[in-house]
Amino acid sequence: MFKNTLLSAFILFTLNSYSQVTFPIDFESGITTENFTDFDGGIGSVVDNLYSDSENESLQVGKIIRDGGQIWAGSYLVLDNNIDFTTNTAIAMKVYSVSPGLHVKFKLENNDGAATERDAYTSTYNQWETLTWSFAGEPTNTYERLVLMFDFGNTGNGNDSSTFYFDDIDQFDPTGGLAQIDMPITYDDSSIYYSLIPFGDEEGSTDIIYNSFTNNSSVYVAKSSSAANWAGVTVSNESGLENNIPVTSSNSKMYVHTYVTGSSNTGIPVRLKIENKNDPTQSVETEAYTTVVDAYEVLEFDFNNEATGTAALNDSYPFNMASLFFNFGSAGDDQTVYYFDNISFGSPISLGLDSVSNESFKLYPNPVEDHLYIQSSDTTIKNIDIYNILGKKIYSTSSENRLDMSSYSAGIYFVKINNSTFKIVKK
Repeated sequence: MFKNTLLSAFILFTLNSYSQVTFPIDFESGITTENFTDFDGGIGSVVDNLYSDSENESLQVGKIIRDGGQIWAGSYLVLDNNIDFTTNTAIAMKVYSVSPGLHVKFKLENNDGAATERDAYTSTYNQWETLTWSFAGEPTNTYERLVLMFDFGNTGNGNDSSTFYFDDIDQFDPTGGLAQIDMPITYDDSSIYYSLIPFGDEEGSTDIIYNSFTNNSSVYVAKSSSAANWAGVTVSNESGLENNIPVTSSNSKMYVHTYVTGSSNTGIPVRLKIENKNDPTQSVETEAYTTVVDAYEVLEFDFNNEATGTAALNDSYPFNMASLFFNFGSAGDDQTVYYFDNISFGSPISLGLDSVSNESFKLYPNPVEDHLYIQSSDTTIKNIDIYNILGKKIYSTSSENRLDMSSYSAGIYFVKINNSTFKIVKK
C-alpha cells in the first residue's frame, strides 16, 4: 500500500513537472526554461520582462541568446497538439530587440521531417512590437514544433545585439471572417479579404501596399533597386483564389488596370503568371506592355501567347493563383511606381471614366484635369476630404460643389464626402 502511494505521488509529480505547451503561449505560468530545446548556438529560457511597456506588460517572457554556432542557431518549443490551420492560418508573436530590421524566421516542423518556414522583419527597436507570419495553405494537424531563429543568416556573439525577447505567441484568423479573394479582383468589396504576397526583394524593401482606409483602393508597387529582376506580387495569400480561373485555348485572356508614374518610358513589360497553388510547375505566363505614363490603361494578357522560354498553356491545369511582375527582367530604379487594379478574366472591367457616383453624390469628370464637380441629390455636404494614394489627407473643406484640382500632380486620389469615398484619377 505504501509502495503504491509513493508510486502514485511520483507519477503525479512527474506529470506536473512538465507543463503543457498550447496556444496562446504567454510564459506567465507553466512553461519554463526546460520546455526549450536549443540548437547550434541558441539558448532559450523564460525570464522576467525587463522592458515592460504599453505593448507588453507581461511579467515573464521568452528569451533567446545566440552565441556562436551556426547562422541558423535558435531554440524550439514542442506543442502538445499538432497545429490546426483550418481557420487560424497566421501566427503572431511579440518581439523585443536592440536592432531594427531584424530578420526573424519562424519555422514549423514535426518528427517525421515535414517542415515549413516564413520570414518577418522588425520595424523598430528597444520596444515591443508584434510580428506576424501567414501559414495559409499549410496542411492541418501536421506540425507540432515551433522553431524560432532570430537574426537569421548571421552568427551570434552572445552580447546584447544577439539577445532577443519574445512573448504572446498565438494563432489568429487574418481574414477577420471575410471571404476568400476571387475573380474579378477590384479591391472595392468590403466583404472580401484582399491579401498580397510580395517576393523577390531584399529584406522586404519593395513597398507593396493597398490603402485600407477606404474600401475603394488600388495596389501600389515600388520595385526597389535592390529587388530581383523577377520581383513581383502574388494577388492572394497562400490559399490562392477561391475558384479556378477558367482559362481555355478559346477563352484565354485576362485584363489588369495599370498606372505607371515616375518614368517617361512606355513599353514597360508587365508579366502575368497563373499557376496551380499546389503544384507551381503547372503554370503559364504571358506579357503585355505599357503604352502611357501617368494615366490608367487596361492591359490585355493572352495566355495563348506564352512568354518566351515558358511553358505553353495547358488548360487542364487548375489555375488558382495569379502573380504580377512589373518591368520583368530589369532592375528597379527607386523612382518608378506602379499601380494595379481591377484584375478580371474574359472581359475588362470599365475604367469608370466620366463619373463616379452612388445614391447621394455624383463626381465628374473622371479622370479630371482642372475642376471636379460634385452633384448632390438630397444629401447635405457636411465635409469633403481629399487623400493621396498613400492615405495622407491633403485637403479638407466643409462644403463645395467644385474642387480645383488643376495644381494636383497626375495620379490617383480619394475624395471622401461625408461617409462616402470615391476614387478619382487626375490627368
